[in-house]
Amino acid sequence: MSVAFRLLFILCFSMHRVISTSHSKFVEDMNGYRSACKSIGWEPKQGCKISVIAFHASLKNDLSNVPVNTIIKFEKVKLNKGNGYDPATGVFIAPEDGVYSFAWSFITSKGGTVYLAAVVDNQVQANTCIDNQMSRHVNASGHLIVELRKGKKVWLKTMYHSSTNIQALYFTYFSGHKINSS
Repeated sequence: MSVAFRLLFILCFSMHRVISTSHSKFVEDMNGYRSACKSIGWEPKQGCKISVIAFHASLKNDLSNVPVNTIIKFEKVKLNKGNGYDPATGVFIAPEDGVYSFAWSFITSKGGTVYLAAVVDNQVQANTCIDNQMSRHVNASGHLIVELRKGKKVWLKTMYHSSTNIQALYFTYFSGHKINSS
């Protein structure tokens, strides 16, 4: 049997027995289940406490003629679990070690040129761009999955040349979340 199947079997069995048992028998059973889980290599860390680290922020105002190497500050914060994102600086600082997923999207209007880079501690990790687009509006998006140590920083910045027009509201955003511990 696979480890996952054995674990599922143990948990289902335990739920059936918990319904008709006394407190002392329940505690005894749980210790037995913990021992069984440990024997198959599955042990929850720190009493199954799960910390959520996630943020989602969008631009508050449209941006025009943004110079090269400018960090974009997403000031309209909708979610900031773990307080890793700072809207005043536009920088996310990893509160814990782990694997993180970041996503961003931006929109520009006719004639707009925008090059954005996802940066991890001064190293460009991913690029997105719209160059002299000819439609009324065009959207671009990017995604980055990266392993971070506590204190590492992630941000989006302009690159190559000034960004002519980046529209705000919900069209342009930056978000991220911790996938798991490393």
